[in-house]
Amino acid sequence: MNFKRFGAAAMTLMLLLSVFAAGSAAAATTTLAGDGTDTVSGFTANESNALEYSISSSGTDFSTDGTTQLKMNVTHDGEQYAMTEEAVDSGTSASQIVNISNDELSDLPGDAGETVTVNVTAWGTDGNGTETTTATEFAVDITFDNTYAVASVDDSSAEIEDVEAGYLSSFSFGVLGTEDPADLHTYDTTVGIDGNNTTVTVLDETSNGSDVFTDAVGDDLESGDVITGATVAADGEPILAFYDSADTDIIEDGDTYAVYNSGDNSWTIHTGSAQEGATSMDVLIESQDYTNGDFDSEALTTAFVDKADLGIMDLGSAFGYTSIFTNFDVLSVLGVGMIVPAGGLSLAFLIPAGRKRLGA
Repeated sequence: MNFKRFGAAAMTLMLLLSVFAAGSAAAATTTLAGDGTDTVSGFTANESNALEYSISSSGTDFSTDGTTQLKMNVTHDGEQYAMTEEAVDSGTSASQIVNISNDELSDLPGDAGETVTVNVTAWGTDGNGTETTTATEFAVDITFDNTYAVASVDDSSAEIEDVEAGYLSSFSFGVLGTEDPADLHTYDTTVGIDGNNTTVTVLDETSNGSDVFTDAVGDDLESGDVITGATVAADGEPILAFYDSADTDIIEDGDTYAVYNSGDNSWTIHTGSAQEGATSMDVLIESQDYTNGDFDSEALTTAFVDKADLGIMDLGSAFGYTSIFTNFDVLSVLGVGMIVPAGGLSLAFLIPAGRKRLGA
């Protein structure tokens, strides 16, 4: 026997089996019994996973019921988060499976590791929408994975301020206020996390939040650009926010940062070493720039000068040139350091710090 050839073939077979197994494990469907004991674990709103339930006809079969459409929805606290509708495959069937992909529940709020109880209702209708297969209603416990958390902000939980024209601000209009300003939206929420293992999504469900933040963020940004027109903070510290995706040349392992998702106007907060061991995180999102917040100059300088590498022209354009003196460490912005001359003189001399900051 050619052991080398046999060994190679065996390794190839094992590799194919492992790939198949990995692919099979990636997709998981939870079959619901509908008796109130159903549970879903490790929930991340993954489109590869689904909830399925077998709807049974009220009579002998669906033709006897007069049912042509089967429906199932998922609600929580009176709000519908997912809905599916499927045509009856065969009128002579007495039951049929319908399913809802887990990504349709991406708006469902919950902390990392939290169990959220939802309500599932399944029923059938005829061509006129009249209920013909009796509705079945039951509870399902969905436990969020420790890597996943969702917070939702609406008009009742957000702080929305009607900004008057002429108000001197740079978050959505010119410094002189020549355009009608948008409302000032402030989202301040606490989310349950599992240290730096959790990624948090903040959904904006306010009536005009999408317009407000589109104005604040700006419509001329490209994927990976640093956002300066809106503010994001974690546990009271300003963090960098990026448009649609993070700039990997800026972000390092252990950094806490945010991404604004322009497609649905949501925000994703990636936890870092600052959250290690924490069970909750305070998230602040505002539709005005960072210099309007209560952040010290060291924190803003670290974020925008040291991390984002913005120069004096960039900072002036983004925040206003006066902010360089009021909100940032001027010496760091200018790329200037201090040394004490040999001999122990009490006077310090300014010398370039060896890092160019003038211009982008």
